[in-house]
Amino acid sequence: MMISYATLIVGSLLSLLYIAFLTFPLKNQKTEPSGIILNDFNKEKLISTITYSKLSLLQTVDLWSYRIIGLGFPFLTIGIISGAVWANEAWGSYWSWDPKETWALITWLVFAIYLHSRLLKGWQGEKAALLGSCGFFVIWICYLGVNFLGKGLHSYGWVF
Repeated sequence: MMISYATLIVGSLLSLLYIAFLTFPLKNQKTEPSGIILNDFNKEKLISTITYSKLSLLQTVDLWSYRIIGLGFPFLTIGIISGAVWANEAWGSYWSWDPKETWALITWLVFAIYLHSRLLKGWQGEKAALLGSCGFFVIWICYLGVNFLGKGLHSYGWVF
């Protein structure tokens, strides 16, 4: 499960980075390099180069986010299934709707929706990044937040 959480967090952070790049655009430099005279044509070419490089950067971040989430999702699936098999051996039940199990399922559903929307709906860019960013917060709730409840079989982090 740790490998899946780590890869999904990295992929989700890349989604957050994509949104940050959209929210905070690259600023155009007002100063010109010393010794070089830039006419209006060269300034437009420079701005279009900056715009193209930003677009290329956004596409790269989006692609890497998709690939890393696609890598972590099977690990999460394997972790949930193997945990259910182990729970059946230990407690006689595959699924007991423990808060940790429930949030692991919610995490799985969020990333399943993300991958489904990318593959079948063709979502790219901002829509997919928003969904991936939601996954970031869901993972943290599953990994840390559930331990603060102090209830269930997975409350090993509870200190009160």
